[in-house]
Amino acid sequence: MSQQWSWRPSVVAGLVFAITSCTLPSEVPGANGKNAAVRIIPEAPGARCPQGGTALQTGLDDNGDGSLNDDEVDQTSYVCSGSGTQTGGMSLVKLMPEAAGVRCASGGTAVLSGLDTNADGLQGDSEVTHTQYLCNGEQEKKGAAYLMKMLSEAAGRNCPQGGTAVLGGIDVNVNGQLESTEVTTTQYVCNGSMGTSGHEALVRLDAAPASANCGQGGTAVKSGFDADGDGTLGTTEVTNTTFVCNGLTDYPNRGEALVRIDSEPAGANCAYGGTSVKSGFDADGDGTLDDFEVTTTQLVCSAANFFRTKWASNPRGSYESGEITNLWVPVSRRVWIYKTSDTSRIKLTVSDNFRVGHNHNGGNGWYSVRMNGSGVSCDARQYNSNAAGWNQNYHLPFANVCLTEQLPAGLYEFDVWSFASGGTSYVGAGTNGSALLLAEELDGTRPYAFSKAGGPSATTSTSYVKMSGREVTFLKQSASTLLKVTFADTLRTGVNQNGGWGTVMVRLDGVNTTCYTGKYDAQGTGANMFNPFVMTCVLPNVSAAQHTLDVALSANSGAESYMGWERSNPLLLVEELPNTGLTYSNVSFASGEISGVWAGVGARQIVHNVSAPGKTVKVTFSDTFRAALNCNGRWGYFQLYVDYQPTGCINGQHVSNTGATQNNHYHPANLTCLVPNLTPGFHTFSIWSTTQHPDGSSCGSNYFGWNRGQNLLLVEDLP
Repeated sequence: MSQQWSWRPSVVAGLVFAITSCTLPSEVPGANGKNAAVRIIPEAPGARCPQGGTALQTGLDDNGDGSLNDDEVDQTSYVCSGSGTQTGGMSLVKLMPEAAGVRCASGGTAVLSGLDTNADGLQGDSEVTHTQYLCNGEQEKKGAAYLMKMLSEAAGRNCPQGGTAVLGGIDVNVNGQLESTEVTTTQYVCNGSMGTSGHEALVRLDAAPASANCGQGGTAVKSGFDADGDGTLGTTEVTNTTFVCNGLTDYPNRGEALVRIDSEPAGANCAYGGTSVKSGFDADGDGTLDDFEVTTTQLVCSAANFFRTKWASNPRGSYESGEITNLWVPVSRRVWIYKTSDTSRIKLTVSDNFRVGHNHNGGNGWYSVRMNGSGVSCDARQYNSNAAGWNQNYHLPFANVCLTEQLPAGLYEFDVWSFASGGTSYVGAGTNGSALLLAEELDGTRPYAFSKAGGPSATTSTSYVKMSGREVTFLKQSASTLLKVTFADTLRTGVNQNGGWGTVMVRLDGVNTTCYTGKYDAQGTGANMFNPFVMTCVLPNVSAAQHTLDVALSANSGAESYMGWERSNPLLLVEELPNTGLTYSNVSFASGEISGVWAGVGARQIVHNVSAPGKTVKVTFSDTFRAALNCNGRWGYFQLYVDYQPTGCINGQHVSNTGATQNNHYHPANLTCLVPNLTPGFHTFSIWSTTQHPDGSSCGSNYFGWNRGQNLLLVEDLP
């Protein structure tokens, strides 16, 4: 797995400092009678800086001895060593007295930094690239802090694919903001194939005992990125530490130094949100930092989510594959997801269109999802032949759902490949660029159980016969929750019959449910069609107890029905869902004949309340579909509409053969759509259909709901 961050040090300055002076405080009196003083001392490798570095200490020379003593240190910032810069040089820093003048009215200290270009360990005048000034009279209560901020970095020399610039420097004017003139270090967090997971920036407050850091104790403000995704800033994740120290005796009325952490929403200050660290003194002694007591505010901003967590999908607009021969080829459906837990699994959902055996009888092909370039047991094979030997051209809706094993946390890539044997294959026709590859992390927060057991199984019985494997036992936690059942397999019914059919049934504790689907094929001659399929169901009102679900198959027309041909494995998945954040309709209602222009399909409409702005909703439509009855070489389509407007999430069926026009194919269909950025409030989701061919003509009629227990339309808010 890749590292989460791709760090590229700046050519101008890294975060590595060499020590060229230990103590050089200013000797010019300040306007308030005290000098601003600064010193730099080596920091040994440890919790603060794993590779060592520099402690930059600032404060007031209270006793006027010309040195910054331990009890005079008001602020300590740590600049930690890391890798060298691109040129191999180290960054040096030194302190010089600054006389009273334009830069510092009462004098102060100049902090000079730059690259050691000649590698002699000394900072020559020609090597100074940045100069900052700590002026007397401007640090009334504490020394200047070392601050960091993040800015978006456009694609270019620093980051070929864009990223984030992390800027650091001393808050010379003590206004709590890092100005452009105060920046001395720049690092780049670059987007790329080995880029960041997009974890949030976190802040942690630790008590600071009385020490050189804070003479009377105080608070250590630690910040960094949540590299392991556990929601906690671990010691190894701390990249910056500053101290807010309790008051000194010279300022008896200012109270305790306090720190407050507020959430910072996404906006002008932090493009992706973050944390606002506010500090000040408890003037009224109530133990709380009130707004009027805040004297400094520091923003710790989260970085962009270069790789999604919890769920991710391929972008809309994936192109059609073109003709696929007997070579494995990728078909432009690709997704990256950062897995946050070692014990979770990735659920893969495919919604696409697949044709095999173009102008061939007995053609077949594979549709395969791979992980990091290798197989992940998410392969399904499709086959078409007929008894008369006619050549065929069948574009059919295709779906698959797979579940990975438990995998270590990290970045994973999934993409789709295909292969043809006998004629050519084709992926994506009829989808209008809406083919979907969706990866979701199942982490146990919503209970689930599954079975991937069961090989090829067949029956000629007209009664239900349990298929081998394909059984799962599940302990339901609550009576008020829903059971979402997903079954993915390969099905052939009525072999070598014209009009052969069969039914797949999911049973609960040995009892038939409404979770069943049929398949029927008629084309004027005997058919032999193995089709991968997915059936999704919602079962309400199931008691809180242990239950067993299994799968049974019947051969209703008497000829053999067959399940599980040439696929990695079947999947029977049961998920327990709260009855909130989702809306569904699972009635059983046949549509009747539908023809002509786009029109709504009866009883396939629901109203869902989108809870918050920026939400993406997942829509699952699971039904049976027949297109363009008794037409040869014509398309029929169905599409998701939102608020009675087309979404472009569409699929279709096209059948043709060289011997007859009596095509009549009822197949299971499982359409999955993602709809982003809906406004909060109620929206209407519905399924529409048309028989209009791409040339504008219309033929035959479409039909939904034949031999189907649930015409499921389910809308879920994604996290």
